[in-house]
Amino acid sequence: MLLDSSAWVEIFEGTEKSGYAADVLRKNDCFTSIVTVAETADWCAKKGLQHKTSEYIELIKTGSRLLGLDESISRRAGKLNRERKKAGIKWGMMDSIIVATAQAYGLKVLTKDKAFRDLEEAEVL
Repeated sequence: MLLDSSAWVEIFEGTEKSGYAADVLRKNDCFTSIVTVAETADWCAKKGLQHKTSEYIELIKTGSRLLGLDESISRRAGKLNRERKKAGIKWGMMDSIIVATAQAYGLKVLTKDKAFRDLEEAEVL
């Protein structure tokens, strides 16, 4: 399972849905796209939690294996990004990179983002 940034935020905030996400982490080999590190740093800055950035990124690194980008994933993400936007879906390049990474590794994506709900590789919290 590849955890999307929104799944990690649920864990960081200790929300009602965080229990399920934490359970997924305990019971599975989990992965995270490297772009989630950037999204986590951005989220911490946005929420005034800069003092928590290193702690949260360390939690990501100890709870899952970071997966990087390569040319194949980047090309797949670019194509997917164009298709999703053309279809009128509220979607960004980071979402495309996360989904393309999951596709490249044959993983499901655990996310809270409802824009993923029509994707077969997504499990929406």
